[in-house]
Amino acid sequence: MVVVNETDGRFYVGPSTVPGAGRGLFAKVPLAAGEKLEVIGVLVEPDSTSDICTAFANEHKLRFGKVLIIPVGFGGMVNHSVQPNMEKHAEGTTLYLRTTRPVGAGEELFFTYSDYARERFGLG
Repeated sequence: MVVVNETDGRFYVGPSTVPGAGRGLFAKVPLAAGEKLEVIGVLVEPDSTSDICTAFANEHKLRFGKVLIIPVGFGGMVNHSVQPNMEKHAEGTTLYLRTTRPVGAGEELFFTYSDYARERFGLG
């Protein structure tokens, strides 16, 4: 087994500013454009037994090339917006969420969910 305890001091989890979204991820300190948050998680192949057995996490899974990643840290707390301040960014075998503009301390972090996720959750 692998024990994960993400400790990136630039971020914190708090009540989302999006009604009904639950919790979200916020910048604890100002972030410059281009700063990256590594998405730590478990990779599963779509439609595999592992994908089926982790259906409880479907709303958090992110597509990463030909596989899905189930985030187990801060990356899973970033909510959806049509005006995001982060975007998915791959470098080799690592997936990041990268700021697209400067982000102020206390500001909630967002990226745009996939077409599939937006349709599934009835989001704009």
